[in-house]
Amino acid sequence: MTTGINSHVPAERAFLSDLVADMERKVPYASILINENRSLAITSSTRMDRVNETGPQAGAVLTAWTGEHFEEEVTSDLSRDGLAQAARNLTNRISVKPGADSSLIDPGPTITADYRTAHRIDPAQVTIADKLAHCREMRRQIQEADQRIVDASCRYNENRITTTFVNRNRDLFQEIIYLTFGPMIVISDGSTTRYDVLYNAGTGGYELAQVDQQEIEAMIARIPCLLQAKRIEPGFYDVITSPAASGLIAHESFGHGVETDMFLKGRARARDYINRPVGSNLVDLYDDPTWPADPGSFFFDDEGQPASRTKVIDKGILVSGLTDLNAAMRLKLPRTANGRRDGTGKAYARMTNTYFGAGPDKLEDMIASIEHGVYLGEIESGMEDPKGWGVQCVLRWGRAIEGGKLTDQYFTQIGLTGFVPDLLSSISMVADDIRLSGGSCGKGYKEFVRVGDGGPHMKMKARLG
Repeated sequence: MTTGINSHVPAERAFLSDLVADMERKVPYASILINENRSLAITSSTRMDRVNETGPQAGAVLTAWTGEHFEEEVTSDLSRDGLAQAARNLTNRISVKPGADSSLIDPGPTITADYRTAHRIDPAQVTIADKLAHCREMRRQIQEADQRIVDASCRYNENRITTTFVNRNRDLFQEIIYLTFGPMIVISDGSTTRYDVLYNAGTGGYELAQVDQQEIEAMIARIPCLLQAKRIEPGFYDVITSPAASGLIAHESFGHGVETDMFLKGRARARDYINRPVGSNLVDLYDDPTWPADPGSFFFDDEGQPASRTKVIDKGILVSGLTDLNAAMRLKLPRTANGRRDGTGKAYARMTNTYFGAGPDKLEDMIASIEHGVYLGEIESGMEDPKGWGVQCVLRWGRAIEGGKLTDQYFTQIGLTGFVPDLLSSISMVADDIRLSGGSCGKGYKEFVRVGDGGPHMKMKARLG
């Protein structure tokens, strides 16, 4: 949605454009990014309530191209004088390569636009007291549902992030509201203790501060099954992945492994598989910041590239990586909207909303096709090895499939491992349903950005343990 000029940007946008022009009298390319973040975190638990409000935290990144590499200056002084001084600091300390080719950096077509997250209820119009009361009521409702719930909590997180990007052709502003809401329970029968979680996450308004009542009822109904759940016998199984499990596989298989800054560093095996098969012909995979209302959604990335969908796998063929400005230039690849920063940190090629495409099958037919296997449910964690292209996923629970039917036999803490092309080549059925969920992802142990992942139910063969 395009709206009027944002009044909260500390320096007028015309001034930012003039400052970029001044910098480009000394360097072949320059840009300015300004970020501001306000956050609110509320937790209501059995023992205590907590409210933590932070912000605004704001900063600017000024970027210049020397003809050989990018240099940056970061400042928290967003006044005219502060930004002008940062620009002088940057241009005075760098040496531009003689005869530097300014055409190597494409500033993109001319765009001037303001964007804001669509929402029905602006969280700013709901008091903190009402938000806390909402969390308390959800926690109370959950805790009273079963005496085996020994601890319950409900969490609400809200972030309002504004971003301004200016280069010689782009004058862009976006305001994005991120919300996460949901309960967590700890259950015990006196000898065994387990936990379960529900949450809703995405970009939008206060209307996201809810979870589906059917999902709450399903979580309560799982309590006796989880308390009796066993560890699975290690081995190869026919499995059906839930949308959440499909998303975890998508994220860990084609997250960092197709972020092309890893291609430059020689740390991703996927570079050797471009235009080669990596899965069955049922496999399509996308990275898409335009997906409606998901945590990895935005209007433009932190290098001013407008959001657009990238098809990573087409009918089993790996066709594209994810690029930032630096990797696209050096590898001579098309720009994708994946240049992202953690605040004012370094820009890297990062995933957004990564998901498998839908197929022609029905879940009930997929279950009926399995004589002995496992339905993989909610997720816990995952790891990937971009160089070796191995994947490790941990599922919080799974259900046995026997004779083409789901049973009440649950497994807990299920590990799934494999070599990515082998795992994806085993996919034999893909459902016509897609669902995404979200969270955050770090580059190693830092540089966290919001991401979404998901897909449809899928049938495959996998090593579980």
